[in-house]
Amino acid sequence: MILNAVEIERLTGRSEPLSLVDCVLEKNSNELTALTNVTMNEEFFQGHFPGNPVMPGVLIVEALAQGCEVLLDNDRSALKLSQIKKARFREMVKPGDQLTIKVKRKLKDEFIFKTKVYIQDKLVCSAELSFS
Repeated sequence: MILNAVEIERLTGRSEPLSLVDCVLEKNSNELTALTNVTMNEEFFQGHFPGNPVMPGVLIVEALAQGCEVLLDNDRSALKLSQIKKARFREMVKPGDQLTIKVKRKLKDEFIFKTKVYIQDKLVCSAELSFS
């Protein structure tokens, strides 16, 4: 583990319950791999959906955005998520899932990221995120 939850909160400026990245496993200047543990104790499961808890897609995208912010090392604190393109949700995220977040900077533009979320080897979500 390269970064723990406390260090990630310091970089992103988000604390519980909005801090969605639990740890960073790998990181270099262009790529990052992080983990998010999804537990039944998450507040959003109370209403989304009763009897069939599912993590909202917007929170999955927020976890991806936080991964991008960690990759940026907060050296550009004025940058904010400005665009979400090609977002695709392929599987539902349920309590007990562990999400592997993969973030890769597009080489020709340092503020555009190709992102993916996996549960084990199964692709759950992909999106292209832009910051400005």
